[in-house]
Amino acid sequence: MNIKPRNIVTAIILTIVTCGIYGIYWIIMLTREAVSVKDSADNALLEIILMLFLPFVGFMLVEKKFSEGLNAKGFAHNDNSILYLVLGLVGLGIVPLCMIQNDLNKLAA
Repeated sequence: MNIKPRNIVTAIILTIVTCGIYGIYWIIMLTREAVSVKDSADNALLEIILMLFLPFVGFMLVEKKFSEGLNAKGFAHNDNSILYLVLGLVGLGIVPLCMIQNDLNKLAA
């Protein structure tokens, strides 16, 4: 489980400046790191594809795996997958990205 802490504000600014190219990179790295908490052998290919094409479903699956992995390791973490699904459906996909990155940053520290 190799998690790299990222500055959320910098990631958002880079996503805007690069017209979304950094956002795709951010999604791929965030998804791999979050899924690796549950199973380090999982390459998260399904979740990455869903995050890119059906982000609301991808957010939900990534959060479920992340939450299950943290709870299995003894860390208390509430499953926010339904919240991420709703936020993704209403077009606020950047919010779940920031929330997942915040959780990953806490774990990396």
